Amino acid sequence: MSRRTIVIGDLHGCYDEAVELLGKVGATSSDRIIFAGDLVDRGPKRRECVELAMRHEAILGNHEEKHLQQRHRADERLHPDHLETRRVLQPGHYDWMAQLPRYLRLPEHNAIVVHAGLLPDIPVEKQDPYHLLHAQCIRPPAAKSYWPSKAPEGWTFWTHHWKGPERIIFGHTVFDAPLVTEHAVGIDTGCVYGRSLTAVVLPTWELVSVPARNTYRGGKDVARIPVHGDVSVFS
Repeated sequence: MSRRTIVIGDLHGCYDEAVELLGKVGATSSDRIIFAGDLVDRGPKRRECVELAMRHEAILGNHEEKHLQQRHRADERLHPDHLETRRVLQPGHYDWMAQLPRYLRLPEHNAIVVHAGLLPDIPVEKQDPYHLLHAQCIRPPAAKSYWPSKAPEGWTFWTHHWKGPERIIFGHTVFDAPLVTEHAVGIDTGCVYGRSLTAVVLPTWELVSVPARNTYRGGKDVARIPVHGDVSVFS
């Protein structure tokens, strides 16, 4: 069997599901395993998720970025959930997060892994780092992004605008099912919210999921907002 690349969506502390998912895809030492960011916060096993990713590869998510930005902030100035993460991480974990790339090219698959998204017609090397970690609804050429629930009329999810040439694998936005288009695959299916953890396996582009073992964090069943085809986001 040729070497596979397995890209896994946002963990947010869902370590047990990550281990189960790796077992379900039959991951071996010859596979390349990449985590698409947001390893920490919200879920129960944050340190374990970081240490799992440290044994493989990962890109920076907006939650890792936030922890790096407030690394030296006083405890009393942190959000309680971020404080919980700080209490289980060690300096070495922060040092590892600080060297994470914002994207990974997979030229053998004509793919790029980013955490959130891209603006169209801009090479990934020249993208605003903010959009790599946050992009959702856009209206080119405006260099701005909105949450789907707050997007003005005419602003649509970035996957409507990205026409390649690379196919983008991304997380960040919680979908009710994987979002699959010709040029993008979204794999954050809301494990921490009691839904599922999803991976895409290359070169076949097979999608594999395992159900969440619990609802670790509520608040994502308030509304479903269609974003692309029959796929909706939770808001």
